[in-house]
Amino acid sequence: MWMKPKSRSYTAEHIPHVSDVRAYRNDWIAWWTLCQPAWRKKNGWPLPRDNAGSTDWVKLGARGQNGLFLVVMSTTWWAFSVQSEKEWAEFNKAVDDIQWVIDQVTDSLKALPAPAPPAPAPSKTSQKPKTSLGTALITRGEGKRQPKPTRRLLEAEQF
Repeated sequence: MWMKPKSRSYTAEHIPHVSDVRAYRNDWIAWWTLCQPAWRKKNGWPLPRDNAGSTDWVKLGARGQNGLFLVVMSTTWWAFSVQSEKEWAEFNKAVDDIQWVIDQVTDSLKALPAPAPPAPAPSKTSQKPKTSLGTALITRGEGKRQPKPTRRLLEAEQF
């Protein structure tokens, strides 16, 4: 008998525990630094913030399969493993840097020009879409597969 698998819930019991927080911190900072623009990589940790105006932060916001989600998730693992005040201080420096980068990304997104709506594709035929029961059938450009009307629509057109 097949049983539906239980979905995973995201609770503290499901978050991986980092046994060596110092090594994780060092690896995380190295990875985070690699994700940054070239001008931020030059001086080591903490990363500089003095050249923000010349950077395309939109690209950083979309980096990787999951983008900034992966950054947030990895810092969650770190946060649940911190055990001392010194580790919290190092963690907070990383969170401050993440927050600064996210602010740069969102400011860059707000500054993007609004895209113009796409122009309608020219139609080689001047047919009007068929209507049935007040519902227009969908038409697509030439060369595109046309949707097939449902049996219900075909039967309604007969009346």
